[in-house]
Amino acid sequence: MTESENLELLKLGHRLRKYRQYKNYSQEKLAELSCLDRTYISSLERGKRNPSFLILRILSEILCINPNQLFEDE
Repeated sequence: MTESENLELLKLGHRLRKYRQYKNYSQEKLAELSCLDRTYISSLERGKRNPSFLILRILSEILCINPNQLFEDE
């Protein structure tokens, strides 16, 4: 994976954390609602995993956001 791709995953993770915290969900709560493991949520937020489109759709739906918001710069 290139440095630029790693940077994009870090940005995605930061945005995911921001929206999760805005909803006042813990990583555990988001994991429970999405049927994912808490450690997977953590690795997404730290930019260590490259999620599929389906996972992003599921998380976006739970967080009540448009999936595009996970890719928009602040």
